[in-house]
Amino acid sequence: MGSWMVPTASLLGAGWFFATAIILGVLIGHWVDGKTGLEPVFTLIGIALGLAVAAVGGYRMLSPFMRWLGDNDSEQG
Repeated sequence: MGSWMVPTASLLGAGWFFATAIILGVLIGHWVDGKTGLEPVFTLIGIALGLAVAAVGGYRMLSPFMRWLGDNDSEQG
């Protein structure tokens, strides 16, 4: 039963991280646009920064999981 819990928790955490990073980037960008009146400049910057944070953070979060997955494949095959 416990063999699937660690990978599932890792992927679930990564999914929440991706969503949170992108949504926060959009919301902060939209808020700054409202303050400066430069719509949609900061919203687009927020999207780009949110995607960059999600990509880098996701890679750092998922690389141990991918190593673990590769180790299990080599043990079985």
